[in-house]
Amino acid sequence: MIFAIVAALLAYKKAKDTGRNGILWAFIAIGVFIGTQLLVSIGIGVFLELGAAFLGWSDNVLTDDYTILITIITFIASFAATWLVLRYLNKIPEDKTFVSPPPPPNF
Repeated sequence: MIFAIVAALLAYKKAKDTGRNGILWAFIAIGVFIGTQLLVSIGIGVFLELGAAFLGWSDNVLTDDYTILITIITFIASFAATWLVLRYLNKIPEDKTFVSPPPPPNF
């Protein structure tokens, strides 16, 4: 959770530095961090339960056997996803050049 707060602060600062909405990008960074942890842990849980159901693995694979390993994997995935968001924020958006409309007609 501490890393999510640090990621939000970094995203806010980088977004403000590049002319983006800092609060929005802070919430995006928190959402990416927490969402990645949830999705990866659900994916690993489904994989392990399918293995227990159809491949004859131990029924208690999700109790204490692999919790530390799952936690480490989800943290690494969350860190990588948040790092990609922060890396995207390092890019300065291009200034779009607009073509002015044609002058009004002369009668």
